[in-house]
Amino acid sequence: MKHLFITICLALVAFAANAQTITDELRRSKDGEGTVVINQSQEIERLVNAADVRRQAEKAPSATTSEPSTATAPSTERGTSTTEGVATTAETGKKIMRHSYKTTGYRIQIYSGGNKRADRIKCEQIAQRVKGSFPNLPVYVHFYSPSWKCRVGNFTNQEEASAVLKQIRAMGYSQACLVKGKINVQY
Repeated sequence: MKHLFITICLALVAFAANAQTITDELRRSKDGEGTVVINQSQEIERLVNAADVRRQAEKAPSATTSEPSTATAPSTERGTSTTEGVATTAETGKKIMRHSYKTTGYRIQIYSGGNKRADRIKCEQIAQRVKGSFPNLPVYVHFYSPSWKCRVGNFTNQEEASAVLKQIRAMGYSQACLVKGKINVQY
């Protein structure tokens, strides 16, 4: 009987704690702390509190419901702008090179911009154009401080890199050059 009473009390406490929302918690006056005033419409409060309820439900699933919850937050995941090699494709659009090792080799640097958002966008646009023209070559868009770089290929020798460099310069990228560095090579 004692165990049943304790279980019921704990369930009631958990239920009461779960009913509180983040906005109610912020509005509550506490000794030794400042006060928070929230001015927002009812729609926003409903959205904020609904997200809080969903987050709590994910942490501690309810034993009373037999159906799984179908409400999910909208996905904000973006695809990455870096593609590496040929292998499996993840949901973000990034290709992951499997069974590879790093060695010293050559890449073709097509673009080197500043550190602004516009430079990143331009770098990604150039990467997409080159990827369309050379679908079998990996295209890398990275931020090497202080600038955005767009590099293409994993060439083990300078001769094959120079051949592709000529084709890229013929596309109109006259500033393209060879860069020596670490590359990914498949087994």
